[in-house]
Amino acid sequence: MARFSFLNVLKDVVAILNESRKLFLKNKKLMFSVLVFPLLLNCLVYFFNLFVIVPEITNLILESSLLPTTDPTSPEYAARLMRVFADFRQFVGHSYIFTAVSSIINLFSVLVIVHASALTFKDEKFKIKDFPALSLKSWKGPLVTYFYIALFSLGFGFLFFIILCPLLLFSTQFGSVANIGFLAVEAGALLIIFAVSQSYFAIYWNLSMVISILEETYGFQALGKAAKIVKGMKTKLFLLNLFFGLLAFGLAQILQLINLGRSFSVTLTTGLVLVCLVFAVRMFQLVTYTVAYFQCKSLQGKDVESLRDVEYMALSSTTTLMG
Repeated sequence: MARFSFLNVLKDVVAILNESRKLFLKNKKLMFSVLVFPLLLNCLVYFFNLFVIVPEITNLILESSLLPTTDPTSPEYAARLMRVFADFRQFVGHSYIFTAVSSIINLFSVLVIVHASALTFKDEKFKIKDFPALSLKSWKGPLVTYFYIALFSLGFGFLFFIILCPLLLFSTQFGSVANIGFLAVEAGALLIIFAVSQSYFAIYWNLSMVISILEETYGFQALGKAAKIVKGMKTKLFLLNLFFGLLAFGLAQILQLINLGRSFSVTLTTGLVLVCLVFAVRMFQLVTYTVAYFQCKSLQGKDVESLRDVEYMALSSTTTLMG
């Protein structure tokens, strides 16, 4: 019985994916536009990271590695130390810029893809030139929700770090090969638990972002409403998160496995293609959550109607008995 139930859930997940795919075919011009423009912005961020952040990290590591080989009493040591501090300040400044720009582009991407998916799903008529103004006029609510989600995500990562650090400290005191192998197994198991748990909480995070964009609800209220309307859809959305998470993780691993010994043009092109693929996976995930949002609203409406029917039947029975 449980097997058939799980197969039905998988069929529903495939149906959501298929419905999301149809949205791209339903309004190709709009969906292609909202996918390409944020994609170009993400490519610019990738170039900034590749040509600015990565060389700064390389220089910082190189300068830091030369410090132990220099006499601490020599003027060369002081000059090299000052260069390390200067490189570090420059790296921190550019990292702040990189994080801020990436967050703005990410929020903008979520706004336009959810709005486009919702308009396409509801078959609403509008002009393409009016779409940017339509999407950007409701940015304050999603920004607040995005801030809360970022805090929850950071807190979740900090909790993982707090749990992992004692394991590292305990194992380094007994530095045998067996203990190191056991530590690797424990860290891997903890990482899997962390990823699965984050996939579960991402149900509420992603759905609350859709609610913040399509409704006048944001922040904790959007998170609470997501927890309220997601009943009956948790397993499906959890499996969707695992699917997209594994897909993005696989693409990220391919990006890390690029042979840096190749020519710079080959490395740049391959990395750019993979970044585009990871972004496309994330955007398609948002489309599926928009479809899931309307399904959750539909299920909630059916529950309300069934509750009204029960109340009506109870009232009719009471009236009959009184008569």
